Amino acid sequence: MNILTIDGTPLPVPNEYKVTLSDLDSADTGRTENGVLIRERVRGGIAKISASWQALSTDQCAAILNATAPDQFQVEYFFGSYNTATMYAGARTANLRAAREGCAVWEISVDLVEF
Repeated sequence: MNILTIDGTPLPVPNEYKVTLSDLDSADTGRTENGVLIRERVRGGIAKISASWQALSTDQCAAILNATAPDQFQVEYFFGSYNTATMYAGARTANLRAAREGCAVWEISVDLVEF
């Protein structure tokens, strides 16, 4: 089962995977002088995916970082069913966990945010 596919390329199954849905409010949203919220929601259900992988090779690490490098890309992701969205990568972190005799072990985390 592919959990995440970017521009048609399936990524390894993440060790951690979280989907957050948010709303986007207009600039007219705010509180009145007596604290009552005036809300003007422009769009709902904007997806943010936080994914992380452990014990990756250098090639696997590079594949994930390269897939998430463009300023936007198509993501097919699993959230009860498969959804497709145009996204960009927010924070991308790669931690070198071990390196011996020319081999490396990496941990990566990536935030993918829907346009």
